[in-house]
Amino acid sequence: MIMKKQKTKRKGEFEMPGWMECFWKRKSCGKKGCPVCGRIEKDHEKNIERGENPDEMKFALDDLGKHFKETLDLVKKDAEKMGIDITNIDDIQAPPEPEKYPLCNEVVKWRDSVYSLIENKELPLWAYTEAADDLFWYSNTICAKTYRQFCNKWQIEKGDKFGDFDYEYTKYVLSECFDIIQKSISELIPTCTEDKMKLMFVSDSALKLKAKVLKI
Repeated sequence: MIMKKQKTKRKGEFEMPGWMECFWKRKSCGKKGCPVCGRIEKDHEKNIERGENPDEMKFALDDLGKHFKETLDLVKKDAEKMGIDITNIDDIQAPPEPEKYPLCNEVVKWRDSVYSLIENKELPLWAYTEAADDLFWYSNTICAKTYRQFCNKWQIEKGDKFGDFDYEYTKYVLSECFDIIQKSISELIPTCTEDKMKLMFVSDSALKLKAKVLKI
């Protein structure tokens, strides 16, 4: 019998757990055993039992704060198993605001160009497709994660260990988001002759941005 060789991780190497993807993907796993989806479902049930609307902003923000704290605790525990000490995560200083980074502003302008496709007019048929949902969802995600990557870089320069492995993970997320954007546009272009040129412009701009963002 041929034994499959296992890759040995060096001490200090750390991979974000798979359930972290439920924080940024448009379609999360939805599994009850997931630390993200399972907790959200439980919170929704509690909201309903208390007569609260789980989709109301106040309750959604309260739940989000709890989820974030619990997620950090889980990540810290996983990191500690790998020999990485991030117990000072609560002491991480606040990084500069996104407006301080020109590339963040550039990404926001690009995101706005995406939304300009459907603003101030009757929604075209293509806007109701899964591909369109991906386009709008991940254009927002790219905005958030671009700033997150600048925060990671800032933390690394300050000597915060949390920034080291989150930097690699965020780079992966950004690359995935840009790829999904290109895939969605390639599916939309054949179906929307009216906005074809605008979508091609968005696609071309995204490719140029990807090269810049992944170099952060």
